Amino acid sequence: MTKQIVLGAFEEFTPNFISNAWSHPLSDTQGFATLPYWQHMARELEAGGFDFLFLAEAIGYPMREDGGVPDAVVREAVQIPVHDPMTLVSGLAATVDRLGFVVTTSTTAQHPNLNARAFTSLDHLTTGRIAWNIVTSDNQMALTRLLGHPSVTPHDERYRRATEFVELSLKLWEGGWEDDAVVFDKATRTYADPAKVHRITHHGDYFDLDGYFTAIPSPQRTPFLLQAGTSPAGRAFAGRFAECVFIQDRDLGVAARNVADLRSRAVANGRDGDDLKVVVSASVVVGSTEEEAARLRAELDATPSRESGAALFLGWSGVDLTAYPLDATLRDVETEVGKSMLGLFQQGDESPTIAQILDRIATSIPGMRITGTPESCADQFEEIVERTDLDGFLIEYTYGGMATYRGFIDHVVPLLRERGLMTQEPRSGSMRRRMLGHDSDRLPAGHPGNGFRQW
Repeated sequence: MTKQIVLGAFEEFTPNFISNAWSHPLSDTQGFATLPYWQHMARELEAGGFDFLFLAEAIGYPMREDGGVPDAVVREAVQIPVHDPMTLVSGLAATVDRLGFVVTTSTTAQHPNLNARAFTSLDHLTTGRIAWNIVTSDNQMALTRLLGHPSVTPHDERYRRATEFVELSLKLWEGGWEDDAVVFDKATRTYADPAKVHRITHHGDYFDLDGYFTAIPSPQRTPFLLQAGTSPAGRAFAGRFAECVFIQDRDLGVAARNVADLRSRAVANGRDGDDLKVVVSASVVVGSTEEEAARLRAELDATPSRESGAALFLGWSGVDLTAYPLDATLRDVETEVGKSMLGLFQQGDESPTIAQILDRIATSIPGMRITGTPESCADQFEEIVERTDLDGFLIEYTYGGMATYRGFIDHVVPLLRERGLMTQEPRSGSMRRRMLGHDSDRLPAGHPGNGFRQW
């Protein structure tokens, strides 16, 4: 039986994301700061069969260790400006009825209690169409210089903090209020039964809380949980908590191994392997002929400058490529920032040169590149799923605005439906129902979040 994929659109609240191609003639992101810009996109994505809009986040911008900023960062809008993605969601949820929303927040930059309240509020306002993309924030310079953190937090320690952050969040979401705690009885002046609202006490290495969760249970209780990051610490974290993992592999063999590994880790944590979905980023360029598609891809690849590519990599990894000769490699470079990102460019004796890395960054972040006619693009999607067992795709921002998705929606989606790779009728319901295929909005059996209930 052909696997039916899930589809997300990969965006950030910025005029320039991923491909650094805001200046391309097809790009139209000037109105990115306005609600109508995103409302139009949400309507088009929903009509086009997408399951969710994924909103990435940047808590800062690329900077060197001394706080200096390459001129290209501001001149070419490399992660600046970037606005708060959480503020978009309720306005978009009121615009469309079916589309889901993934919002990224950081366990290093945020506090569990307020973050949990925000996601519970959005789960209510979206009727269960919200998911949390859990990140630990690779831009450590931003954390110290913009948010006042005393020092850079080592990579593995960020995941220890993230573990405690999520555990405390689950205590609040799953353990704070019983399902029938809200009575709303005017006659007895009882809004909620005090016996069914529980005090949460937590004294950990990173967080302290003693009190009551102030938000009532939402449709999903716990938002659907996504995670990016495939370092050893990230994989261990995903195996325990994630319901969907976002990977960026371009090699099909590597992607297949990562899918199998992540699912095996879920099983090792007492979970059903099918309750951990894996999606991959993919940039799609469609042409009426193979030659036209190749030309469009080449034009897109040629749009960003090497300077903007180096700036983007600095933000992702903390490594300033301009400090190395173009014929050098990153084989022996270490970082406490973006270990997964840096690892993609460290391949022993076959590690790419700085020049090759810059050229590769200019052609978007690592992920699947699907280029061709509608038929050949559909063939490539089919091959990727068959060879990797991936569950879906995050369609990457290429040009900017709806130009990123128009050709894919109009010409490729009908073929994916025809081949059985997409459902004939788009999925609906809560994020958890549509992503896992379950008949419940709540965490599935075996997920550790169920163990944090006090009732």
